[in-house]
Order: sequence, then C-alpha cells, then structure tokens
Amino acid sequence: MKLNFKEKYLIILVALCFVVVGLYYSYAIFVTKQLQENVVVIKTNNRTLNLKVLGKDNKIEVSSNSSKDYHITLENDNDVEYHYLIMVKWIETGVKVSSNDEMMGLLNANEKKEVIIKINNTLSKDVTLEFVAKASTSDDISHDIGFSYINSEENYDHSNANKPELNGLNLIPVIYEKTGDKEGYWIKADINNNESLWYDYDNGIWANAVLLDNNNYKKYYNSPVGTEIEIGDIKGFYVWIPRFKYYIINNSNYTNYERMTNIVFEKGNATTGTVICQDKISNKDDKHVYSEACSDNKYHHIYENLSTYTHPAFNDKNGFWVAKFLMGEGEKVLPNVNILKKKISDAYKVSNNYKNAHVLTNMEYASVILLSNSMYGKTGNSMYNDGESTTFQRIYANSYVYDMTGCASEYNMYSKGFLLSESKKCIEYNDLTNLTHVSNSVNYPIAYSGAGASSTGTIYGVYDLASIGGELVSAYLLDEDGKVDIDNNFYDAYSYSDYIGKVASSNNVYNLYRYKLGDAIKEHYRSFNENGMWHGGSLIQNRNNGVMIRGGSGVINNASVYTTVIENMEYVAPFRLVLVH
Repeated sequence: MKLNFKEKYLIILVALCFVVVGLYYSYAIFVTKQLQENVVVIKTNNRTLNLKVLGKDNKIEVSSNSSKDYHITLENDNDVEYHYLIMVKWIETGVKVSSNDEMMGLLNANEKKEVIIKINNTLSKDVTLEFVAKASTSDDISHDIGFSYINSEENYDHSNANKPELNGLNLIPVIYEKTGDKEGYWIKADINNNESLWYDYDNGIWANAVLLDNNNYKKYYNSPVGTEIEIGDIKGFYVWIPRFKYYIINNSNYTNYERMTNIVFEKGNATTGTVICQDKISNKDDKHVYSEACSDNKYHHIYENLSTYTHPAFNDKNGFWVAKFLMGEGEKVLPNVNILKKKISDAYKVSNNYKNAHVLTNMEYASVILLSNSMYGKTGNSMYNDGESTTFQRIYANSYVYDMTGCASEYNMYSKGFLLSESKKCIEYNDLTNLTHVSNSVNYPIAYSGAGASSTGTIYGVYDLASIGGELVSAYLLDEDGKVDIDNNFYDAYSYSDYIGKVASSNNVYNLYRYKLGDAIKEHYRSFNENGMWHGGSLIQNRNNGVMIRGGSGVINNASVYTTVIENMEYVAPFRLVLVH
C-alpha cells in the first residue's frame, strides 16, 4: 500500500511522540530514583541492611539572612530496628539547625518517619549544608564506627578523599581485627574498599597499610583478603593523608579559640583553594620581613571562614603516606619499641634506606594536625566530647618516660593534666576497651585511653604526634646566607632571625611575621598563656637559625601538637618518615 505525504507525516509524528514520551519517562524514573532513594548501607558479616533516606538529596542551599526547611524521610524496610543519627557535615557560626523530631532516635522494623529540619542562616552570604545520616543496630550509635552515609555507591568511604596510592611502594592495605580486651591483629584489607572495609574518613578510619620487604610483599600480595599479617614480617605501619583544602581560621588576629578546621578533600591533584602563597625568603634582620606572601585570587583579600587554601604539604601530590609511629630502633615503624633519636642529617641518611621516602616536613606534620582537628579526625570524634570541656579532644601525649612508641598518657581529673607513666605500664595504642580515664580511684567515663593518643581517637590514626621530646621535622630557619647545610629537596624554609617577635608583653601578643600559612603555628595560636589551641603548646626559639621540633620541648607540659621549638642542627630528637608514590 502506497502512503501519501500526509499519512507518512502522521506516522513519523506519532513515532516521535512515543520516543519523546519514552525518553521523558526514562529520565523521570532516573531522576526519581536519584531524588527519592539514598541509602545508608550497613554491611555485616552475613548480610547487607539498608536504611532508605527518601525525598531529598543530602545537600541544601540556604540564601543569606534567610530560613529554609529540609525534609528527610527515613524508611526502614527491614525486619530489624535501627538506631539512626542525622548530622550536619559542617556548620559555621551564624547558621542554626533545629528539628521537629529528635535527630537521633529509633526506627522500628518496617517503619517510616519524617524529620523536618529548620535551618536559619544569619550570615550575609549563601551557605550549602550537607547532611549525613548514619544507622546502626547498636543503641550506642555515637560510639559505633561501623556505618556509612547517605549515598548509594558501593564503597565504604563517602568523604570524597583521594583513593590511597599503593603502586610501587611495597604496601599492603590493612584493617584491625579485634579479638579480645586489648589483643587483636592486622589483616589484609580489600583494596577496592567495597567487599570489606579498608577506610572510611567520615568515621575516623584513615587508610592504613604496612610496608614489607620484597619477599613478604609477594607473599601477602597474592594472599586473600582477611589474611593475618604477621607482625614479624612488617617493616612499618603507614597512614594515608589525602589531599585537601581548608578554610582559613586565623589570618590576622594572632589569637584563637577551640574550633574545628573545615576540611574539603580535593580530587586528584587539583588545586581548588582561593589562596595562593609564594616564598618571600629574606635574611634581613628586620621584624617586618615575612617568609612568604599570600593573596586570594577570588576575594582579593584573605577572609577567615571564607578563603580556602589547598594545603602546601601536597604540592602536586594526591596525598602521602605518613609513618603511624615515630621511627623505632632497628629502623622500623612499629608499636611498643624504643624510639630512635638522631640529628637531622642522620635522620636523612635513615630515610635514604627506604624507597620513595623522606623525613616528615613541617607542612606535612601540620597537614596531619589540621586533618585531626577536623570532623574527619579526633576533634570531630564524638567519643571524646564530654559536653563540658574540650580537654579530651586534644591528642593525648605520649609521656611514657621510657621512650616507647605508641603509648598514651593517663589523665588526672584533679590536676586537669596528663600524667607521666613513670611507674605505670605503657597504655598501648591498641587498648580499645578501657573507656575510662582512671585517676585517684575515680573513673571518668569518656573514651578510649590508648587510641586517645592518635590523630583520630581510633586505632587508625597517627600516633606519637605529641611527646616529651617532640620530633624533628624537615624545616629550617635559614642562616644569614639563606642556606641550609644539608643536601635535601624535602624541607620547608623560613626567613632568618626572629621567627617570633614579642611586641607587647603586657597582653602576650606576638607578631608571627615569619610563619607560613598552613603550618598550624600562627593559625592555631592562642594569646592566653602563649598556648596553641586545645590546651597546650608553646612557641620556643632557642636559636636564630636551625631546625624545627614539633610536638614537644623536653618538658611534659609542652607535650602538645601545637608546640614548636627552634634548635641547632646537631640537636638529637625522634623523627618519622613519609612515603610518596
């Protein structure tokens, strides 16, 4: 049958309508799925449980000086009950969040519940809030780290942190398997982080890996996930620090108060911060000489809580592996061994014995501190928040007098300080059941004793960051000729002469002209008692030029991550290494 032009046109038109309708419904189904079903996935040994978060994406924009409601519907379609907790990933002062329902509660089996969260933004700028929901079958949800966030991706980590880089480093991914009160062991983890847990930065589980020699690396590389790693086969434990930018918190005031650092992980080696800094090294003996010059390319002025800075520890790196413990005797990075002490030139020689290794720089040390001081680290770990003070949110010092790696100090309720462990057993890094600090026969329930000395408050952080002796970092106040007498490419340089110039002793205000943005010295400085944030730290310059010590000065009261000391090049102290892909 021959069709005329009109009939052909009608058939084509009808066909196009079907195509358009089909595409519309396909798109509608796709969008509906994206908007209506975000899932908090709980993976257990024998099954996967899903708590659905319906009706909203996990981000909401609120205009300046305005209010907005955020509706979250929780649906439990399982035959078991869930304890849930809804949180804001980051919130600024001036933004208030309240709810018509408890943001933490119980969701019965096969129950659906709507939570309306009211947001009031009193700031003169727009803000974007990101909400996260966690779920647990345990009623102690604030202490439970076995959960994931609003996201349907098949990966345990939803923080957007760069995936750890292992190639060419003889590193095997590991996770801790707890078996008893204090005992446990490290097992091979899933490198893809989906079949089983390796890392989850949202929950203070930073990626850990062990360094092996060639023979042992081949042995464990071919072994299945879950294989126990024998401690005798390990040369060292390392922790992945992913690339990030952060919001400037103290650019001009020279004073500070306890608050978390707002960290944003960057993808790949992208530099997305608005602030750019360049070295401005000068050796003039002038208090107004700076070590660098910084500017904000977007806002034309560096504003606190608005300007962002890609942390200089990363340069063009996606991240780096930092030693979990200080270097121990036998040149191994292991817990419960005597700490090795060297002058900086000899520490460099030790690093040369390792492939792709260098001595930790000042900026790399600072990046660990900033990450620890964020929601991804110990400061954001709710286990250490007693609701009254910030005492337990600090990284506990390793004050064990016998210089052993991985030890934590005890806290004395009455003296409000941390005790020397002179007559006591070292509280080891893997002490994960003692949820009290014992002092004068009084139990103060708060959090893990051993893991309190790590950068996360969990066993997965970096230890020994605060200790009596501190640690050498590869950073120098240059000599009068602007040189350092060590042939090494990995160091941070500062201008010669006064690093800290006191200008007003009456109120303890210091001009930190020669600081560098990101080094966690000036930005985390407090004028009160000349301390750094979180109850501790001091700024001590024993030399006009020399090497930097971070984390301690030889005095227990200065065993803090915010202690900085300038010593001569022959000074002997602990140190740690960094591995870079």
